Amino acid sequence: MSDPQSSEPAADEPKPAKSPARSGSPAKSAARSGNPAKAAQDSAAKVSRTPVKPKRIGNRWAAPAMLVSAVIGLIWIVVFYTAGEQMPYMKELGNWNLVVGMGFIVAAFGFSMKWE
Repeated sequence: MSDPQSSEPAADEPKPAKSPARSGSPAKSAARSGNPAKAAQDSAAKVSRTPVKPKRIGNRWAAPAMLVSAVIGLIWIVVFYTAGEQMPYMKELGNWNLVVGMGFIVAAFGFSMKWE
């Protein structure tokens, strides 16, 4: 088949398989193999373990503004129902006082969206 002194294999002899150690990056071979578990494991091994300062989230003013707005709205509606006829500015607004009070409460819901 082949000459013992020849270093090249004969045409009819099979070529030796590549060694897995020399085939390249294991992440590339995992991605090529179609094994998602192995690909995820190899990519997770590359994650840096240095601590990162956490990013500051949220707004400090959102919660107090939400509470103040909700309380103002509630007080506005309660005062309108109890003493609305005796206060000149509330008497002029009439039932629009309910809109003013509910506006403060809706603003409180808007502030709650900013609170993280």
